[in-house]
Amino acid sequence: MSASPSTSHAVLVMPDLQLEPTPSSEITTISPHNAKTKSMGRKKCLFKSIVRVPSSIIDNSVDYVRQRSMTRRQIAEIQLEAILNEPSMAVPLYFRSSRSIHRDAKILTIEEISKQVNAQSYMIEKLLHTLKISPQGGNAPALTNNDVQKLNRVLNSTIDVRVLLFFKMICGNDNDDVNAEQLTQFFEEYFNRTSIFNQDKLQEVLRIVRQQFHLVEKSHIDFDEFYQIVSQDPKLLESLSRMNIDPNWFISGPVQPPVSKFTQRCSDIFCNLKKSGEESQRKLSKDYIRDNLSRIIIWILYILANISLVIWVCIYRAYQQQLHVSLVLARIGGILLDFNSALMVTLMLKRTILILRSIEFIRKIIPLDDHIDFHKIIGRFIALLIILHASGHMAHFALLVHSNLEPHYTWAEYMFTTRPGIGWVGSFASISGIIIFMTFIIMFIFSLQWIRRGGHFEIFYWTHRLYWVYYVFLIIHAPNCWRFHIGPLTIFVCEKIYCIVTRYSSSSGRTYIKSATIEQSNVISLKIHRPKYLRFRPGDYIEINLPKIALYEFHPFTISSAPEETDFITVHIHATGNWTKRVYEHFRVMSEKDQNENHIKIYRADLNPTRAIVEPVQDSDNQSTDTTENSTDDDDEINNPSSSKRSQRETVLIRGPYSSCARYIFNCKHVVLIGGGIGITPYASILSSLMAQFRASRTICKRCNCVNYNSKSLVENRHLQKVDFIWVNRNQKNFEWFLNLLRQFEEEQKAYLDSNPEEKRFLDIHLFFTEIKNDENIENLPLDLVRNIYTQRVGQDIFTSLQTKTQIGRPNWNNLFRGLISGENASIPSDVNVFFCGLSTMGDVVHEHCNTFKFNFFKEEF
Repeated sequence: MSASPSTSHAVLVMPDLQLEPTPSSEITTISPHNAKTKSMGRKKCLFKSIVRVPSSIIDNSVDYVRQRSMTRRQIAEIQLEAILNEPSMAVPLYFRSSRSIHRDAKILTIEEISKQVNAQSYMIEKLLHTLKISPQGGNAPALTNNDVQKLNRVLNSTIDVRVLLFFKMICGNDNDDVNAEQLTQFFEEYFNRTSIFNQDKLQEVLRIVRQQFHLVEKSHIDFDEFYQIVSQDPKLLESLSRMNIDPNWFISGPVQPPVSKFTQRCSDIFCNLKKSGEESQRKLSKDYIRDNLSRIIIWILYILANISLVIWVCIYRAYQQQLHVSLVLARIGGILLDFNSALMVTLMLKRTILILRSIEFIRKIIPLDDHIDFHKIIGRFIALLIILHASGHMAHFALLVHSNLEPHYTWAEYMFTTRPGIGWVGSFASISGIIIFMTFIIMFIFSLQWIRRGGHFEIFYWTHRLYWVYYVFLIIHAPNCWRFHIGPLTIFVCEKIYCIVTRYSSSSGRTYIKSATIEQSNVISLKIHRPKYLRFRPGDYIEINLPKIALYEFHPFTISSAPEETDFITVHIHATGNWTKRVYEHFRVMSEKDQNENHIKIYRADLNPTRAIVEPVQDSDNQSTDTTENSTDDDDEINNPSSSKRSQRETVLIRGPYSSCARYIFNCKHVVLIGGGIGITPYASILSSLMAQFRASRTICKRCNCVNYNSKSLVENRHLQKVDFIWVNRNQKNFEWFLNLLRQFEEEQKAYLDSNPEEKRFLDIHLFFTEIKNDENIENLPLDLVRNIYTQRVGQDIFTSLQTKTQIGRPNWNNLFRGLISGENASIPSDVNVFFCGLSTMGDVVHEHCNTFKFNFFKEEF
């Protein structure tokens, strides 16, 4: 039986055997379409006929197979052999053309292929060895066009062929069976190259994989048994369907001529202008105006206030007093400088803003969440006003030098001395103006983001303390300056006095560290004894000072524990800057002797995560019997200045708490908490508080010890009905410190739903692991296969041990947000409130998608 070359791409010759037809039940084939298939785009469809195996080959093979009883491996071997032996001339002309091959090259190195298909060179080499394709060359092995075509066609063939290839990659070409050693060696080498798991976790994973393929009770399995195990589980079959590559990866369009830097720059400018135009058009839409009405009103009032002051100066100074234009410009700059300086200090009245945030009506008409951004904008505007004010006076002094007015002074005397008698206090206007100018420029430069966020927070912190110098000299600079600043500065000084009093009081600010946990990924958590009168709400932050690290520096950190925890508060610190690195090293290298002397316990989750979770719980249980006595002793230690134990404690001074937009969460119906990396700490406190509310509604039957929940009281006391928690991290190590809380919440929610079947899920967790790309190709095949096996066998996620599966790659925000307003337990867009804390680049993307879906967006300053 043969196929004509004119009607097919290959000739497959089979012996003409006269055998009885075999019943169809003896041959079972699984179409690749039975596995989960993904659309590969219109471009793939155009070339599907090019890279797929010609249908005539498979048809001829199947006709032949139907004439006799064959094993699953024999079927797959025949199909594979047909593909590999297909003559190159049978391939369509466009496919064979060297011009259509990537870079117009006749050969491609293994490294180039690995890069193009986003796969490890180890996997490509293993695959080529299985296909018996020998790369050419010495130091840089390469493949010919014909080899590339074979590789492409094989990996886009039937599921039978791909399963056979994976089986051979494990056991080798010369073996008909797979044993436990070969299976372990393959996966161990793969995961050691990716460094995803530590050795303990890897050995547990390998043990479960061996159990799945029956290599614990058996010494080896053949391909048919391997295939049967895979085919019986749709998830495993779906994983093996990933053993493919994009059929168009090596197809390139027409070669584009090189673009000059000038042309590229012009193109970038045009694209940016187009994007800005689209953004401006979006901001003029009715939806944008409706969602940002309070912000727009505040901006209009601010602009009108500045314009009014300019008009008043022009009328009074230029028209009535008929001053020179240079002096009018200086007066305009001066009065706007006074107004904006007063407004800038108003925006940093943290205690006042804390009170205003608790009033819902004020919160709706004034965008209190934007006070820091507004503070930065006004700071930039003040820098321009200072330059305008100084330039106007310098020009006016130059006119006075050339005038005939008596007494006559030089320009330097006007600028740097008090002899001309200009000013309110001691003719000090010129010198005070220079001091104001230099002070503000120093504060402005060292508050830039690349310094503040670039590991030099201490420079920003200390240079920003110069605001005292700025405002003192601003008040004595001119006669009317104090009128603008008397109100805001009075409130500011009162807040500072209150802050100083409370931070040195043992009942509200002065306390000590009870324990520290060295987490993975350079994170340390501090468990701090909670002062008696420290009141806060979920999402609030405090400023802490560690005298043993730096005597006067205060740094802001979000409280990650729940308000319901009355004995302690917890903060998590990421060691990125100089001060945070010193804190991390201070506790990391602390010896056992120092721990005993300082009455502090150090837990090493970076060395043993499980032990670091269990030990604090055990220590807490051991101390629970004498809580009252210990609490009294602790208070005596803090209040008694002569206490020797107090002097040895790791003392902490606390300023705050201060509020953020996270305070609104419990007033919303459906919230989406999105955090990137350490930016999740505000939501740790919120989830801890929610779990405490669940536990408070829990009752235990005295007769049967069954756990029940008072769902009615829980719903009546909580407006919040749905929470979606989204955490994006680079690798699974960054999840460790927070996973225990998520596990407890999952268990609590499961118990609640079991007790109240009519209730809906309250919390949905979405974890994203971005270190590995979510490419559905041969690169992620072993990982995806092992993940599905582990989840099926253990019932937990392989990375986090949660019931929720961790997603690989970056979030698809369109699909994620669409799922919030569709399907079961969906919400309407106006009820969805997205709270974000993380890097601004990620925040901009999330904000853009929130605008698309008409969600409310709140950003935590990070």
